[in-house]
Amino acid sequence: MKDKIRLLAVVIPLIIGILTFPPNSTLTYDGALYINIARSIARGEGFTYQGVYMMYRPPLYPYTLSLFFKFLPYDFHLPASRIISLLFYTLTALLTYEIGKMLLGSRKFGIIASLLYVFNPLAFTMAKRTLVHSEFTFFFTLSMYLFYLGERENRELYTVLSFFFAGLTILARYTGLVILGVFVVYLYLTREWNWIKERRYIIGLLILLLTLSPWLYLGHLHYGGAFRPFKIASRVVTLDKPVSTFEFFELLVKDIGYIPLFLLALGIFFTKRNEKGLLVLSWFFVGLMGILTVTHKETRFITFTTPAMALIMAKGIQGVVEKTKNIPHKAIFEGIGVGVILILLFNASYNLQEFWNKTGRGETEVLSWASKNYNARTVLVTPYLYTYAGYFFPESKVEMITERNYNEVVEKIKQGYYDLVIIKGGTIILEGERLKGDVNNRYTLVKTFYDGLYKIFERNR
Repeated sequence: MKDKIRLLAVVIPLIIGILTFPPNSTLTYDGALYINIARSIARGEGFTYQGVYMMYRPPLYPYTLSLFFKFLPYDFHLPASRIISLLFYTLTALLTYEIGKMLLGSRKFGIIASLLYVFNPLAFTMAKRTLVHSEFTFFFTLSMYLFYLGERENRELYTVLSFFFAGLTILARYTGLVILGVFVVYLYLTREWNWIKERRYIIGLLILLLTLSPWLYLGHLHYGGAFRPFKIASRVVTLDKPVSTFEFFELLVKDIGYIPLFLLALGIFFTKRNEKGLLVLSWFFVGLMGILTVTHKETRFITFTTPAMALIMAKGIQGVVEKTKNIPHKAIFEGIGVGVILILLFNASYNLQEFWNKTGRGETEVLSWASKNYNARTVLVTPYLYTYAGYFFPESKVEMITERNYNEVVEKIKQGYYDLVIIKGGTIILEGERLKGDVNNRYTLVKTFYDGLYKIFERNR
């Protein structure tokens, strides 16, 4: 029976993920960049794109992809990257079941917690994306699971392992640093400061630093300082569009709906402030606060809290069930209630995924057409097309036009250096329907997309 339920926790998310797999006609800017970096790693060129180190991006996901890209042809890279994310999503569903079984005291509510994770719109949508979130969520959850086992069973090995996986969590996404805050808050709430000199935590911190050390060394070697990748990553996020906390919660309601928020409130009410309850509360609230302090916020950034959300929501359902235990035919009502909740969550999940399926569709269509019709060795693009161009022209030299390199690019256009020039929107390099610097009529506008939003220029042969 135990093995059947555990198998169920794996099979359900895997099948649902396969049945709702996104089309290849959509790819995000970040997803294209991760694939490009992974290809460079697989070719032995390091953590680079177009010869430039990209260490402001977390390394674990591209390195994971590179293991498979070594023997897969280019056309399989996008589906392979999504399958890898799906596998991490599936493993997280299993971990959520195991944690739920421990914290909620029954296999039934363990599987309910797992299903609430599976059908959480954020987890569901990120599960099939070429993004870091599924892998990041898995390592965060695994670290929390081992950390709790170490506390509950007083096992030093589990505690030390949790710090090792916390290191991998940070390498999966730099905001994973918040996991140290979760550890500290949980330990303080359960044991105040009595734990601080214990050997296992000192060893754990050393193991964490050892886990991070190869990346810190590469940062020192290639990026101007051991901690510079973290600093640059923080700066990049700060430069992005500011999103207030109020705007963030508006977006969250739009993406996941009211049902999860209602169940969260219910679960927080029923959760006891003991060593079990404080684990998920610390995980959720400290994790959430870590994201709310960032200038640029997106709802997908809190995907790593979705297992904690699922556990709290399951506690809310359990609390209601216990309060209504004398109702006739309780099991039937319970089954119907959980079923309705999961259907509503799936509907919200499907809608969010459909929104993401439209993200990058135009860029993907344009660059896909260009790659099928031209064997370009040198490509010039506007900034937002930069990573897409690298994905569709993996063996080519790709450059982007900026105000900083404007004069250099114009000179190269005069010389006919670029085989293709692909432009999105109005840009400083356009002069009507011609390229600035094309005084010798070296380039011809061969294709436009979306009422002229995208333009492709070919060098005359």
